[in-house]
Amino acid sequence: MNKRLSLIFIIASHLFVSGVTSKNITIENKCDYTVWPGFSNSFDDIGTTGFALEKGESRVILASPFGSGANAIWGRTLCSRNSTGKFSCATGDCGSGEIECAESGESPRNTTLAQFLLNNETVDLYRVNVVYGYNLPVLVVPQRIYYGLDYGLDYGKVCSRVDCDVVNLNQACPYDLMVLDAEERPIACTNPCGTSNCMTSSFSQSFKVPCPQATTFDDGDNNYLACTGSTDYVITFCPSFTPIPTRRMSKSPTTESSLINETRGLPKKTTTGAKHNPALKLKVILGISTALLVMITIVASTIVLRAKNARRKSDWSGKNIEAIVMLKRYSYAKVKKMTNSFSHVLGKGGFGTVYKGKLLDESGTDQTDVAVKLLKDSKGNGEEFINEVASMSRTSHVNIVSLLGFCYEGSKRAIVYEFMPNGSLDKYISENMSTKMEWETLYNIADGVARGLEYLHNRCVSRIVHFDIKPQNILMDQDLCPKAKIADFGLAKLCKKKDSIISMLNARGTIGYIAPEVFSKSLGGVSHKSDVYSFGMVVLEIVGAKNREMPEKSGSNNSSMYFPDWIYKDLEREETMKIFGDEMTEEEDKLVKKMVLVGLWCIQTNPSDRPTMNKVVEMLEGSLEALHVPPKPLLGSPAVMVSVEESQETSSMPTSSQLER
Repeated sequence: MNKRLSLIFIIASHLFVSGVTSKNITIENKCDYTVWPGFSNSFDDIGTTGFALEKGESRVILASPFGSGANAIWGRTLCSRNSTGKFSCATGDCGSGEIECAESGESPRNTTLAQFLLNNETVDLYRVNVVYGYNLPVLVVPQRIYYGLDYGLDYGKVCSRVDCDVVNLNQACPYDLMVLDAEERPIACTNPCGTSNCMTSSFSQSFKVPCPQATTFDDGDNNYLACTGSTDYVITFCPSFTPIPTRRMSKSPTTESSLINETRGLPKKTTTGAKHNPALKLKVILGISTALLVMITIVASTIVLRAKNARRKSDWSGKNIEAIVMLKRYSYAKVKKMTNSFSHVLGKGGFGTVYKGKLLDESGTDQTDVAVKLLKDSKGNGEEFINEVASMSRTSHVNIVSLLGFCYEGSKRAIVYEFMPNGSLDKYISENMSTKMEWETLYNIADGVARGLEYLHNRCVSRIVHFDIKPQNILMDQDLCPKAKIADFGLAKLCKKKDSIISMLNARGTIGYIAPEVFSKSLGGVSHKSDVYSFGMVVLEIVGAKNREMPEKSGSNNSSMYFPDWIYKDLEREETMKIFGDEMTEEEDKLVKKMVLVGLWCIQTNPSDRPTMNKVVEMLEGSLEALHVPPKPLLGSPAVMVSVEESQETSSMPTSSQLER
């Protein structure tokens, strides 16, 4: 007791001189995945009780000293929001339903806790606690070290680091205590014993061995380490542990030296025998050489096979898995139930079929209409599926269809996203042909698609190039002033924004909307400008679909139905009103001319001549006077387009269903 009081007196004297101030607690994430730190509600002055910490990120919180009450900080993993917006985590969940733990009460079970009693009797007490289980490797390091103090006090070592190094749950946790995820992979280890009997539990060693420095049973303050109350702390999830050097053992006279002596004596007989029998020596050499050759072949084959398997799995278990951990994952049985056994087909595409479904909330009462895209059975690594999930999960924009969840169960793969009652753009326009559809509505649709593409190209963490912009992949919501939303990211590619050229092994997209450079490298490099070309074709098709009798009204005398070719000639003659009818107002005439001019700029043959999507939005929303007629696209001839289509007859790409004209 006297030793303990002396320590407190020494540290308290230091605090009297330096003054007690708020302290910084730095939380850093060195895991290969996102961790969501959680805080007990006794941390009432740090401004947050939970947030997301990406791989490699760190954050500093400011905590004021207090007199009593243990505070806990822990890491939550595999967190997501369901269709109703409720937030939950597979491990470390605090039960608040939000990313902030708020008034969550007790610390969660099956979780590695970093606990603090800040300025308890003018000193800080801290520990790593696994009494209720563990999920993550955690390291706590005070940022001040005191020398010359007696380390034999009740509080143990002064200002020393403490950790729980649980790197491999398969090795550290008994099978009966493992907490498993949906794929039956261990994500945490639970402690079945209570705080009163953990000391004698048969499982106590299962927690003490992997975490020798951590608290494995609760017996009050005796488990805490102590440090001066003015220090800061660093908490690291998945730290890079560096082993403490140990003193090397002295060599035993009976180990290495005796072995050397023995081997020096044995070869004398072998060597002598070999001299008298050269044939035996040759057989031994040949046998050893053959065995070595066989072993090398086996090892090399194993390495090659494992490398191939790793590459196959990397698409799913590598960078793309981080993109979808915040999404709700459904079993195939759940998907089948929500679609009523796939009874209501909304549409079919090259990669799968879209069904209408009903999604129940947590209470099981309210239903939300959803669209479920069921991909065709695949035994591969599901590149199209991963592309779509990874791309859509990174987006949040009014003109991008929202992704609600996914199913990944062997070859069964499905995507759940918001239901768009007005269907695709081509269907929407054809169904409204009989009514008077205002040019302003069509203009707003084109502007919405442009804004969605501009977001994908410039305002996502990674640039997303869609590669399949067409009316069938633009969906319409149910508003009176319908919004257009981009969907179907099966062919999308993620790339760095600084990458101007995208490497592709095969052409991708739908004939009629694919940029020329996708077919021929001689026309330029494939890039986000390829989406610009597809957008231009969609805009011109929107304009063309407004009036089925355009070719007859056109003054071009061109019997071809290829719209960009003959509309260009009429623009040069300034005969737009003749094409679309004299009943247009002056304002509508300006909107149509802007759409046509922007569309023609977007389908320029050379990618460098096309505007970026930033510029496209600026052109659509700017004044008509600022635009001028672009050069005529080189591929404006139907004959050229036919030859391009014929060159792709061996491609697996689907043929587009053109709008009715």
